[in-house]
Amino acid sequence: MKVFHLINFALIFLLLIGICIAEDLLVSNSLTQVQSYCFEIEQIVDEKENLKNIDVVLAVDNLEYNWTEDEKNMCFLVNHKSIQEIGQEVAKLKLYIASDDIEAFRVSLDLIKFYCHSYLHFMGANLYNVL
Repeated sequence: MKVFHLINFALIFLLLIGICIAEDLLVSNSLTQVQSYCFEIEQIVDEKENLKNIDVVLAVDNLEYNWTEDEKNMCFLVNHKSIQEIGQEVAKLKLYIASDDIEAFRVSLDLIKFYCHSYLHFMGANLYNVL
């Protein structure tokens, strides 16, 4: 009977570790993907004179769509208030395109990269999450 309890404990512990690893992979892949979109948008903006062109609009739309999809999945794993700043900054990017405010656009893009970089450090699997 004691062996049965130890096996159950080991299986539950391994399941929790698996869930934490899956969470870490989903969160880190999503945030890394957002960072890569930001770098891509940054390169496009460096090549163009203004924000009101199809390349920038499509890149921001692509970022917004992928972030919305990833945010839906991540809300099951992390507190939504922890990641809502990225969504707010993505919405600001669209406003800055409409007003053609390149400096504010770059600041907002840098904030998105900063949030992603920060979140990559504190979100993820650790022993505290398992216990």
